Amino acid sequence: MHDEALELFRALLRIDTTNPPGNEREAAQLLADFLAKDGLSPKLIDSGPLRTNVVTRLKGTGARPPLLLTAHLDVVAAEPSRWKHPPFGAVIDDGWLYGRGTVDMKNMAAMSAMVMRVLKREGAVLQRDLIFAAVADEEAGCALGSQYLVDHHADEVRAEYALGEIGGFTLRLAGRRLYPIQVAQKGMVWMKASVEGTPGHGSMPRDDNPVVGLAAALAKLVPDALPVHITPALTAFLRGVVSTQPKLAQVMLPLLLRPELVDRLLGLMPDKSTARAMSAIMRNTATPTVLRAGTKTNVIPSTAEAEIDGRTVPGQSVDDFLREVQALLGPKVKLDVLRSLEPVSVSSDTPMFATLCDALRTMDPEGIPVPYLIPGFTDAAAFSKLGTTYYGFAPIRFPDTPKVAFSELFHGDNERIPVEGFKVGLDALLLAVRKWCC
Repeated sequence: MHDEALELFRALLRIDTTNPPGNEREAAQLLADFLAKDGLSPKLIDSGPLRTNVVTRLKGTGARPPLLLTAHLDVVAAEPSRWKHPPFGAVIDDGWLYGRGTVDMKNMAAMSAMVMRVLKREGAVLQRDLIFAAVADEEAGCALGSQYLVDHHADEVRAEYALGEIGGFTLRLAGRRLYPIQVAQKGMVWMKASVEGTPGHGSMPRDDNPVVGLAAALAKLVPDALPVHITPALTAFLRGVVSTQPKLAQVMLPLLLRPELVDRLLGLMPDKSTARAMSAIMRNTATPTVLRAGTKTNVIPSTAEAEIDGRTVPGQSVDDFLREVQALLGPKVKLDVLRSLEPVSVSSDTPMFATLCDALRTMDPEGIPVPYLIPGFTDAAAFSKLGTTYYGFAPIRFPDTPKVAFSELFHGDNERIPVEGFKVGLDALLLAVRKWCC
């Protein structure tokens, strides 16, 4: 099982599904062929040229509602010159598998496909249908993937619960191994910020140069620029963590629920990666990512534009977010929403969540599962519209040494996964699915 899954995983990594343009068809076909080897009947569903989703179902008795396993096949761009190994080479080096998509998230695609084949091969009697959907286009907002399936093929993916990204990975805090399970995710507000001014010759500086005006406005979008919002998901996470920590941390962590103290306390954290992640889940964020202005060095343009990646915590609307950002940037900056997704939040007080916790404790008896709010968005935004309770659960155990922060691997250089951590993660996923479905 482990070798089969690893071989599939590496084959998926070697297929360049950078989005844009995506071109997920080859990866979807690879999965379909893999699933068919044990008699499953996968369906390829195109949402556009070469934008392919694959869905397969292992029928149960129907006594209980279906469970959906899901993963996206597209990945973000990689700069090969900044990588130790080629990002689409699937190279194993010193126990680590390198490749764009190793943690985001072709690992879950390979694990889910293997779970489907194992249960089919065993002739397992399931109390509920088990569905696997590998989708396109998550990295660009889900329109051609999970959202397309929800809009046009809802019966193929309708389920009581779904398991996907992000969760089940090792998070070290004060020497303890925690395993966050996503119960909430931030919403997305992609927008354009523009400033207008008077065009002119570059040799004659102007007070209303839109490039200067936009740059000054964007400089205000520092990581802690927007106010803190305490959410139920954050409260549940801190309550799950606090008892695992040293005495000083047990005193300080509850203070993070007081917005006026958050930035000062995060500044005292020795682990800046953890502090950065905590800050991101405690407030709306706005990150400039694309700039456009001018076409000629000696011409002051009439307009300067930036694209901003906005994320909203549960309980915050698009309008709430726009009010915060507009107040910060000032009235001269015009904001236009390009695309948005609502935040998602579900309860951790369910039998499924307890099942996932049990699987993680089997994977790592010293590990501590905790509910978690993630700073990004996932396919949960689409599948939740069908009434599905979505948990981020794509388990990976990271070794204690060398210390590698999971959050730094997402969309980062040298994205990689420990081979043994992938294998035990597969065991944990199979255990959870078998317990829930059988």
